[in-house]
Amino acid sequence: MSITVTAEIRRFDPSRDSEPRYDRFQVTGAENMRVLDVIRSIYEEQAGDLAFQFACRIGRCGTCAVRVNGTPVLACQERCKSHMRIEPLTPFPVLRDLVIDRSEIEERYAGLALAPSRETAHPGRPEPIDPKLAEHICHLDSCLACMVCVSACPAVEERPFDGPAFMLKLRQMAEHPADRTDRLQQAVGAGMLECFGCDVCTQLCPADLSPAQAIREFRKELLFGGRG
Repeated sequence: MSITVTAEIRRFDPSRDSEPRYDRFQVTGAENMRVLDVIRSIYEEQAGDLAFQFACRIGRCGTCAVRVNGTPVLACQERCKSHMRIEPLTPFPVLRDLVIDRSEIEERYAGLALAPSRETAHPGRPEPIDPKLAEHICHLDSCLACMVCVSACPAVEERPFDGPAFMLKLRQMAEHPADRTDRLQQAVGAGMLECFGCDVCTQLCPADLSPAQAIREFRKELLFGGRG
């Protein structure tokens, strides 16, 4: 069974456009089309100058994240709707059309020094670790850095808060038994206390992670000391 989709796509080239515009397209295809299928069809058949990004197409790289009708999603995973307004992720600078500038994101990650800061040199051999803790740390490490949670976060828009994705990575390091950096203070410095506690980040996370829980663990440490 086929479906006809109407897609309004935000178009903007900062090098030549004074303001964004929305171009309307219609795409007919399979009922189970994903948003990325619609975008690719538009690029291939109607607007060859449309700028967008994708890579894995299986929800593992986070590259294709966009906003659909105001909600951040992975385009390769989100099923299309009969009418869609497709926009780049906010609040990031736009390079062109649906492509955001990720340089600030990469700089923030680099500034967090996301590697264990050890008291002693690595012994050069595997170190024992509790299997459940290792599994938990690996689970936290499955973050795609897609920025869906940051784009959805109301606190990011209104307050000096770096966003849930960065809190999640800091929590991953805080759980690492070899790390001695004060990750709680890093989280506070990145605006952790500005979080509204709405859990939208957890609800929308395409990797089924809970940045909201990571923030709650940091807040427990701040109130009671030790690890939450």
